[in-house]
Amino acid sequence: MTGWRRLVLVALAATMTACSGAASGPAGGRRTATATSVPPASGLRGDTPAATTPYEATVDAAARRRLQVWIETDLAKFWLRGRPQFDAAVRGLAALANRPGVVGVKIADELGYKDGFGDPRRVRAFLDDAAHSLRRAAPNRLILVDFVVPELGCAPGLAAVAIMADPCRAAARARYPALRLEAVDGYLASGDLDVIDLSTGLLEPSDYEGWGIDREAAQRAAWQEVASRGWQRHVVVQARKALAHPGPYPQYQAGSAQGDARVFLDLPREAGAAAVDVWTWRQTYKSEVVRLMDPGLEPNPLWDALRQRRERGMVLFTHFTPSSVERGLDADLDMLSTVFSGVFVAAGLG
Repeated sequence: MTGWRRLVLVALAATMTACSGAASGPAGGRRTATATSVPPASGLRGDTPAATTPYEATVDAAARRRLQVWIETDLAKFWLRGRPQFDAAVRGLAALANRPGVVGVKIADELGYKDGFGDPRRVRAFLDDAAHSLRRAAPNRLILVDFVVPELGCAPGLAAVAIMADPCRAAARARYPALRLEAVDGYLASGDLDVIDLSTGLLEPSDYEGWGIDREAAQRAAWQEVASRGWQRHVVVQARKALAHPGPYPQYQAGSAQGDARVFLDLPREAGAAAVDVWTWRQTYKSEVVRLMDPGLEPNPLWDALRQRRERGMVLFTHFTPSSVERGLDADLDMLSTVFSGVFVAAGLG
């Protein structure tokens, strides 16, 4: 890890402590001041160039609200298309990333999962190329990748369910060779990445019921595996979960909001996750608009659960694109910033 990256990542430990108090690791002990989160937004300087696109305006508006700003695009997709498109995407990403208040860039969503990167060597080649290009084009910006690791959803290390978990793990390893645990070990130890958002690939509750456990037990086993593999020695590890829903939050699910928050926010945080990335503020997905709030920026049981975690000091992130707002850029970001500490802003590169 280069000097400036180490300084930034150590500095952000103080930010996390200030935001959330003394965090406990899996064994309940106080965590040491290592890389645990991202640094605070620095706001805008007086010499910030005027925004000329909706994406620049969004970055600036988020920075004014002291949100930790990340720029995101699927750089992996452009890499697969060839060098000219990849280089153009790097330039576009860097143009936004170099604006004041930006902490870093997210370059891939669920890398290695149904995306054309089935070979670990191909993943490493992309990460090496992306890290080299971005650290030249956007110096002093951190690099983040989103991973979903299906093998973690098979309750690794839980001896009581090994008879069910072992075939689950074998199937996950065969289907997603680029996401085998030892492959992920290599990606994180390479030095190409600074932060990861991690989905543990939990199965349906009914699957675990057949095993004689619940989602909480499976989630604890997943994050214990993460800790045992030492991923947090190499990168900041954040959790990630999609909780957005179409229309009003379903009343029949109102009672599950706290349960989902417990499994996907509380347990990872208790196990050492630096923050939780909650997808997404508002976006069209499979021909439907999905949100965290109800239409019109109205609260719901899920929003209440998120707000309660923020009030307890949890660091939460979400995703925002200026092409999909509920009431308008300022109104949406004002509401977003009451719960979220940081935001991933779409780069608008297509």
